Amino acid sequence: MTDTYRGDIERVQRLIQQLRSDIQKREQKINANQPVGIIDGEIRGGISKLDREIELLKSLIERQNQNQEVLQKEGETRKNKLLELQNVAAELKQNFDKSLRSQKDQLFNNRSNGGKQYKDTETLQQMDNKSLYQNQKQLQQEQDQKLDVCIDQLDSLKVQGKNIGNTVDEQNRLLNGISNEMDKTNREMVNVNGKLKKFLNSSSYCCLYLFITLEVVGLIMIILFV
Repeated sequence: MTDTYRGDIERVQRLIQQLRSDIQKREQKINANQPVGIIDGEIRGGISKLDREIELLKSLIERQNQNQEVLQKEGETRKNKLLELQNVAAELKQNFDKSLRSQKDQLFNNRSNGGKQYKDTETLQQMDNKSLYQNQKQLQQEQDQKLDVCIDQLDSLKVQGKNIGNTVDEQNRLLNGISNEMDKTNREMVNVNGKLKKFLNSSSYCCLYLFITLEVVGLIMIILFV
C-alpha cells in the first residue's frame, strides 16, 4: 500500500501558509478601510479545507498504527506532527475569529457614535456582504464549470475504453482466425506428406518388380537362344 503521509503533510502545510497570508491580508485591508468580503470567503473556505485535510491525515495515521504499517517510533513521530498541525490550525481559526470580533466591535462603536463615521462604516459593511455574496456565487460557478469538465472527461474516457475493448475483441477474433487457418494448413501438410510417402513407397516397389521381371525375361532369352 502506498504511503501518502508525506504528500498529505505537504498539502496541510501549504494550506496553513496560505491561511496565514490571507489573514494578514485581511488585517491590512481593514487598516486601509477596504472591503474584506472576498478575502473572508477565501479564509472560510481555506479553514474548511484545512479541517478536512487534517481529518484525512488523522485517519491515515490511525490506520497505519493499527495495521502496524510503520515502525512504532515513526508512528509516534507522525502522531506528534499531527498534534502540532492541529494546534496551528486551531490558532489560525482563533486569530480569524478574533479579527471578526474586533471588526464587529468597531462597527458597534461606530454605530454608537453615530454621524458620518457610522454611515461610512455601514456602507462598508454592506459592500462587504455584497462582495462576499458575489465571491461565493463566482466560486460556485467555477466549481460547477470544473464539475462539468470532469463529467465530460469521464464520458470521453468511457467512450475511449469501449472503443479499445472493441478493438481488442476484433484483434482477438482475427488472431483466432489466423490460428485456425494455421492448424488447417498444418493438417493439410501432414496429409500431403503421408500421401507422398505412400507414393514413394509404392513407386519403389513398382521399380523393384519391374527390375526383377526384366531380369527374369533376360535369363529366359539367354536360355532359349543358347
